[in-house]
Amino acid sequence: MEFVLDVGKKYPEITGPISDAFANELRNVVRAGDFQHLVLDFGGTRMISSMAMGTIFKEYSELKSDNKSLRIVNASPKVQHLFQMVNIVDLLA
Repeated sequence: MEFVLDVGKKYPEITGPISDAFANELRNVVRAGDFQHLVLDFGGTRMISSMAMGTIFKEYSELKSDNKSLRIVNASPKVQHLFQMVNIVDLLA
């Protein structure tokens, strides 16, 4: 089963205190674990902080250890570039 988290609709910019809200939501989704594949839809997100990217990587590692997957879709070129800089490019669809 696949679960899609519409990140871009809720978080156009994941910076500052919004990074904490995003991190908490992502952690809660991963802990609920009612899926085999998690898709983060970044359509509409213009910026993401390094803290949020660290959270994505941490939760990806958690999912991977549970034999689950995480995929990032619809990331803007700017956000894709940031993911490439921190070597999360493998998660981009």
